Amino acid sequence: MAEKERLLIIGTAQQSHIRKFLDGVDRSKTKVMLLLPERDRGNFANEQTVFFNGMFHPIFPPLLKTILHFRPHEAVIICGMTYDHDNVVRAVSFYANFYSLRIRTCIRNQIYPADETLRPNPGIEALKWTGFAALALLLKTFSIFKPVRVAEIYSSRLGHLALDCELYLSEKERGRHDGFMDLFCFKDGTVANQTLGTLYSRKMNISKWNRYLLEAVKMFNLSAKHELLLNTRTISFARDYECLIQQTDTHLNFTAEELERGRQEFEHLGLDPKRPHVCLLGRDSAFLRQTLPESDGDMQEPRNMDISTFKAGAEALLQLGYNVIRIGSIVQEPLKINHPNFVDYASSGRQNDFMDIYLPSTCFFLVGVQSGPMHVANLFRKPCLRVNTARLEVIEYCSPEDLALFKLIRSKSTGRILNISEIISAKISKWPIENFADSDLEVIDNTEDELMEAMQEMHLRMNGEWQATKEEQELHKRFLSCLEVSDYNSRFETPISPYFLRKHASELFN
Repeated sequence: MAEKERLLIIGTAQQSHIRKFLDGVDRSKTKVMLLLPERDRGNFANEQTVFFNGMFHPIFPPLLKTILHFRPHEAVIICGMTYDHDNVVRAVSFYANFYSLRIRTCIRNQIYPADETLRPNPGIEALKWTGFAALALLLKTFSIFKPVRVAEIYSSRLGHLALDCELYLSEKERGRHDGFMDLFCFKDGTVANQTLGTLYSRKMNISKWNRYLLEAVKMFNLSAKHELLLNTRTISFARDYECLIQQTDTHLNFTAEELERGRQEFEHLGLDPKRPHVCLLGRDSAFLRQTLPESDGDMQEPRNMDISTFKAGAEALLQLGYNVIRIGSIVQEPLKINHPNFVDYASSGRQNDFMDIYLPSTCFFLVGVQSGPMHVANLFRKPCLRVNTARLEVIEYCSPEDLALFKLIRSKSTGRILNISEIISAKISKWPIENFADSDLEVIDNTEDELMEAMQEMHLRMNGEWQATKEEQELHKRFLSCLEVSDYNSRFETPISPYFLRKHASELFN
């Protein structure tokens, strides 16, 4: 009988992706070994498995042990929604220098050959390990006098860059990082927005050279004492769970020259900088399709919205005397409004790195989906109207100055709108967004009238003119009674639009 093909599956994606791949493996001809993160322990009990924590590199102990004992003929790396696992490919490819080892990646059950350019040269790797050993020794020696920690900022996405840094500074303001020398580097040297990176570099010790210290820390298993895990590494998503931003001051400031540049560019948009402005932020598939074409952007569809549904609300704000600016960088289509105080900045041809930060940081308030630019408004302590949220527990409820709307959820098979208790008890309220793709559920976007009413209410709240009726107060109490403190929310201060709750009371509270 011919020897079975030995297949090593390295799972860095969700369990459902790994299971789907396993279902397609011919076990009569293939012997399988799984190399999985600790979070998956207990979920693949019938498989031969090695578990790991930490960053992959060629001499990463769990990988080295697996290669030596299992000696696979092929390794398949099952990647998650965004292909960001070059370090895994490099680590596994190192062993292809010594014996015949096929390496492939799997994204959404599509198989691709591993990038050959990522294969490390053994000689260069040996020199790197020697250098990293010296750095590790230097770090431990210096830490005798003052403990040194190194942290990677998830900087390739705007929202993560904003919150990773802002929450660290908020924690520092509250004394959590006293006594340490903390050094930072941007993930893979990539910065989603150079202006924001520069602003944070004025407040934090950020350098590309710190990347080598971090690699030394991980390679020689020093993470427990010398690696600082920022927000997106500790809770896996960008979120101010403790509402620290509400409890601390703004940490970033523009220089006088930067403020003048912002004023001038504001005028170049054809707007009066003395008039308060409101930012509108939509979301569609254009950004991920252009910047990350290999990602599961289509599975993010429940987070998207039709930008034209902002029109009635935007026109109402224009009548109230605001400048209204549709922001964003890569968008599918413009918001068509003919008014001297409206600009679709996102499709104006004047969009740039600096104004992407300046506009939300100086707005009177922001209306939009929970995405990167909204986090920029948050870090400058600007109130937000959060709309079209697909999962109601993912709304950030920290600020009483904010206002929120969520999408209704309907069963495709019955046509019935799910009530709030059902959504929360079934954990749909904080599903991974890709779960909607293969489910019986669909989301219903906020309508134009719901958005307009909420924008007008936000105006009244911001000007101290809002007063809720007794019925509205009772509806909001009923809504809050459905929510519980969890790993998503420690408090519930942000109200839901009363108009929205009144309109859908019979469906949401039945």
